[in-house]
Amino acid sequence: MNLREGTRRLALLLGVVGAILCCLFSLAQLQSLMRQRAEQKRFEKLANSQIMQQDRFDLLADCVKQTPPKLDLSAGLSSHLHKDGIDTITWSSGCQIASITTENGETVYPSPAPGTWSHILIANLPLHGFFIPWGAIRAIGWVGAGFIASPK
Repeated sequence: MNLREGTRRLALLLGVVGAILCCLFSLAQLQSLMRQRAEQKRFEKLANSQIMQQDRFDLLADCVKQTPPKLDLSAGLSSHLHKDGIDTITWSSGCQIASITTENGETVYPSPAPGTWSHILIANLPLHGFFIPWGAIRAIGWVGAGFIASPK
């Protein structure tokens, strides 16, 4: 039995299996990332629409006109628009958009854009999936060879 050749083959086999599994996991993460980006773009498109900007302006104008201000946004406030595909806007404190309900009943929430590190991690995941098992088997084989080798 050749321990060196067997360890090398086992390391390559487990490295390839690890890379394949990490490719599948990476694909699932990429789909999730794409879905998150699409949701974020959809929210931004709705939030930056002309009707939304006008409603925010009206809300702020109402708040400024009142002396003392009677408009309490700490519990949230809803605006019913029924225009341009937007049914209801829920405002949070500071006149920030908490959610947008479309006319077809779907609620869109603000979500952060995925970071650059997410893309880098997804791209490097298959490499890690190969090198981690490959390196572990090579290291175990190297240590094991030290115990099996005959003294000279």
